[in-house]
Amino acid sequence: MRVGMDFGTTNSGIAVYDGHKINVLTLDPFSESEVVRSVIYLTRDHQVYVGDEAINLYNAQNINRERRMVRRKVGHIQMEFSEIGKVETDVHIMIDEFEPGRLMRSLKSALATPYNGTLFFGREYSLESLIALFLSTARERAEKQLGKPIHAVTLGRPVHFVGAETPEDDQRAENRLREAAHRAGFEEVSFEYEPVAAAKHYALSVKNPQRILVYDFGGGTLDLTVMSLHPGHAPEVLAIGGVGIAGDRFDQRLVEHALTPHFGRDVTWGDKDLPIPRTLIDQITVWEGLPTLATLETRAFLHRAQMGCSAPVRLFALESLIFNFYGFALFETVEQAKRRLSDLPFTEIRFEGNEIDIWQLVTRAQFEYYTRGEWRRIREEVVETLNRAGLRTGDIDAVVRTGGSSSIPASLEMLEELFGAEKLVEEDLFTGVTAGLGITAWEHSAG
Repeated sequence: MRVGMDFGTTNSGIAVYDGHKINVLTLDPFSESEVVRSVIYLTRDHQVYVGDEAINLYNAQNINRERRMVRRKVGHIQMEFSEIGKVETDVHIMIDEFEPGRLMRSLKSALATPYNGTLFFGREYSLESLIALFLSTARERAEKQLGKPIHAVTLGRPVHFVGAETPEDDQRAENRLREAAHRAGFEEVSFEYEPVAAAKHYALSVKNPQRILVYDFGGGTLDLTVMSLHPGHAPEVLAIGGVGIAGDRFDQRLVEHALTPHFGRDVTWGDKDLPIPRTLIDQITVWEGLPTLATLETRAFLHRAQMGCSAPVRLFALESLIFNFYGFALFETVEQAKRRLSDLPFTEIRFEGNEIDIWQLVTRAQFEYYTRGEWRRIREEVVETLNRAGLRTGDIDAVVRTGGSSSIPASLEMLEELFGAEKLVEEDLFTGVTAGLGITAWEHSAG
């Protein structure tokens, strides 16, 4: 059996189609949503958890836990110098002996990067094998619901993967995702552009020929596709485009502008009133970077700075954020605030923990100001994609929106300005691509 699967940066889903009805499967028994969070939690004994269960277990086992850093040998290297000859030395790293497990998210965003994987409790995990852990769990859950084995999958892929700068980068990322799918037990793997899949789902309700722009704006990328639809025929792709900007980037901007002051961005310390190192502050804006700060050197620096700084409470908060493992919970809180700004003119970011007590008001206008550079780039890409199709905004009959970030008010306002509000069509924001991939999978099996 072949299924369609949207392995997303933030959420994932699987769908099947029989030529008449689309069935989007419920993959997360710990959530009421049709989609499953694209998160895995790998424990010390190499047990794998995904979705909401992974997040709940990570928080339960890590927030406010004790840690002990020890120095451990990981290898041996030999260096040669012209003046003194060969020098041999052991390579050591600091590890947390009490670490119960590791949470990983946005793995899709690493496919086009040099990231190869990680060493975890004595076992090497490549990026492909980490993604395979998630894909295989999703496959097994789908098989249980369908009551039959799944041997093939049509996977969605973005027009441009996050971090890809050349067509070769995109191809390498696709190849890595293919390898992960094979390792997950899928014998046959094919791909479909995610916006093309969304268009196929939308086309089921189209009775007349249309020229459309699919605006697929999720957690990791914005994908654009200009297509010509003719009922009863496959969509004709006129032009594709996209940028590595989406929901995760907007979360980072909120943290950068609204929350880093609470963690020492503007604090000075010492007799010379030195600023807190920018490299330390910048890491706060990327959740994946926070664990790398949890070193003895970081703690020693913070203790020195706390003894003679302009606002010790801010550095106490920063130390707690890093060493009490509040990073993921903080970003979850920020994402929820970002979503509320789609419906409200302002909202609060409320976060509490040991030595942390934040109540920060954020307005929609502030959020749009923080992300103005991203919106400028997105608008330019929309126009450039239309130009590549040889069309103007007036030639487009419908703008099909899908992906959670496509409902951000600034996004709607930009599209309304370019195309007119009457042309905007909301596809299923979180399952439209998944449903379309189910259709592509059925077409592949039928033909």
